[in-house]
Amino acid sequence: MVVQKSVVQSRVFGELEVNEENIITFEEGIPAFENLKKFVIVKEEDSPFLWLQSIEDKDIAFVIINPFDIKPDYEFDIGEEVLKKLEIESESDVAVFCIVVIPEDVKQTRVNLKAPIIINVNKRKGIQYLLDDERYPLRYYLFENSNSNVQK
Repeated sequence: MVVQKSVVQSRVFGELEVNEENIITFEEGIPAFENLKKFVIVKEEDSPFLWLQSIEDKDIAFVIINPFDIKPDYEFDIGEEVLKKLEIESESDVAVFCIVVIPEDVKQTRVNLKAPIIINVNKRKGIQYLLDDERYPLRYYLFENSNSNVQK
């Protein structure tokens, strides 16, 4: 089997070599970036954060994190419509990430727990899903929450 590779430009990482099989398709885009459909996850060494890099626009890359690393009791139900859209058949198909905002004052770093990014890792399909759950804020301040493994 031959793995197709592409070179993608990134404002953050410069030139990235991407395996075609690692490209995640967001059929609806991400809110406010609906025109961008193809992304890849980039890992940074020695960092709890990852990047969701657009392969269509080098300037668009979101810092993301596994929400269970910062809030071990994070839980929600994925709606039937999303299960169908992403072709999710079992829990092992699913990876969950949340977008992180890191402002100039790093102590104000916050995570959007209200709208996680859900990815079917086998089908390489993703969606940002708005939770109807008041337990999770749009702005979860990382450094104000002592149960976060990120700051330790």
